[in-house]
Amino acid sequence: YEHRLLYVDDRHRRVLVRNDETNEEEYLEYDLLVGADGVRSVVRNGIQVNHRDFECRVDDIFATFKAVHVKLPPKVGPGTLTLLPNSMPNMNGIALPEKGGMICMSFGHNLNKPCDEELMSDDPKVVAKYVKEKFQAYALIDYEDFAEQWCNQSWNTTGQVHCNFYHSNKLNCLILGDAAHATSPSIGMGMNTALSDASCLNRLLDKHGDDAWDEVRPAFSQERVKEGQALSDLAYYLFSFDTKQQLRFLLEGAIRTAIWKRFPSLVYPDPQVLIGCGYKLSEVYAAAKSMGIIDAVHATNDPARREYWEKRWGMIQEKKTRGGISAKVLLSATLCAGLAFSMYVYQQMSSPTVLS
Repeated sequence: YEHRLLYVDDRHRRVLVRNDETNEEEYLEYDLLVGADGVRSVVRNGIQVNHRDFECRVDDIFATFKAVHVKLPPKVGPGTLTLLPNSMPNMNGIALPEKGGMICMSFGHNLNKPCDEELMSDDPKVVAKYVKEKFQAYALIDYEDFAEQWCNQSWNTTGQVHCNFYHSNKLNCLILGDAAHATSPSIGMGMNTALSDASCLNRLLDKHGDDAWDEVRPAFSQERVKEGQALSDLAYYLFSFDTKQQLRFLLEGAIRTAIWKRFPSLVYPDPQVLIGCGYKLSEVYAAAKSMGIIDAVHATNDPARREYWEKRWGMIQEKKTRGGISAKVLLSATLCAGLAFSMYVYQQMSSPTVLS
């Protein structure tokens, strides 16, 4: 504890660490290395350096958010997780239960759709008034406390991680938790998945034996990669950047769930319901895929994200005419005029000719 991991020395099976208090550095030898060192994992970097077939992608979640800890609202039961899509303009949220009659509420917006200026304010009175007016999912006990916490913090970002395996027999190591599959907090399953990693590892050791690490490590990857991939993909692709598309999915999910309650063998319920029922995330992913949600949201979110960064980096620019009208608008107007003219010509040619 109180040390920072800096480097994995693959040749000598040792790691370089730095004492947080003294800044002194030293090498520590290891027999087995378990990397639970977060989204910027040094252990994962060691795997990447030593395995050319190791595919690893670390992305931003394309959103910025804030989190506050407030008293449990009267209409929210203890231990209840609440999903709050579009609960304020351009803001998606999630509320996670805490001990002591508290709840952690996180709200964020996608980078291409900023929130209203009131939520950018440093004035708690402005924020409190706005949240009281716009947040209608349920009433909060203390809007002023919410606003004070909101204004006293900066906007947060986090990353998501995808890896195609979680181990290296060459390095005698494996990764788990955020080091293997960091994710957006949107479905509230990051910690649960990390705990499932630990439970799986314990079960595999019971099955193969405490000294059979050469068998345990690949078996761990075989079992957990699909869950980690499903975790990060569900967190990102269950929620469309397009509000109309997302509302349609919510409506379809409500209908599916109502039918499922009466005829469970006929249809899947909403994917969020499956998560709450304890299904494996890989099973939830397969269900969401079969419903067409994953592919449809891919087709919406991926181009929107790419277009945002293309414009942000100056790779593309929306061309303007001399009068200030965008080329896209001008092209649309030209096409409409051309269509109208074509219809007029067609009508004239198809009108009957009257001979005197």
